[in-house]
Amino acid sequence: MTPLEEVVGWELDNVRVRDGFREFVELARERGWRVVIVSSGFHELIEPILEREGVEVELHANRVDPRPEGWRVEWRYDSTCDSCGESCKRSIVQALAGDDELIYIGDGYSDRCAAEASDRVFATRGLAAYLDERGFPYERFDDFNDVVRGLAA
Repeated sequence: MTPLEEVVGWELDNVRVRDGFREFVELARERGWRVVIVSSGFHELIEPILEREGVEVELHANRVDPRPEGWRVEWRYDSTCDSCGESCKRSIVQALAGDDELIYIGDGYSDRCAAEASDRVFATRGLAAYLDERGFPYERFDDFNDVVRGLAA
């Protein structure tokens, strides 16, 4: 089993955050918006990337307990969604937003339900294809510079 420190080291050498992320967080702070990352990934792998980028944001993600006999996953999204029938991000995203406008940015499978429950969506890759199939409105983005331009307009 690969030690967590080794995986984090590989990530720090190989994982890149989409361009414009820091500017996006700065714009949000200037406007008094709350920025939250809700991920199907793991705190232990996401936090070092955010630290390397010098960006502090609220993070909701699964946890991993890296034991010598194998990693034990501690899932954080326990409830089954009424919409998709799976454990998903929708309930936590809605709870975090409360009555505020919910702007969601995503790219993959785990973003589907949360995007459908949002007021405004920026999507790319698999999420964009999924929303296209359903005729769900969204704004396409390639990087966070596109999101910043969309929000600044």
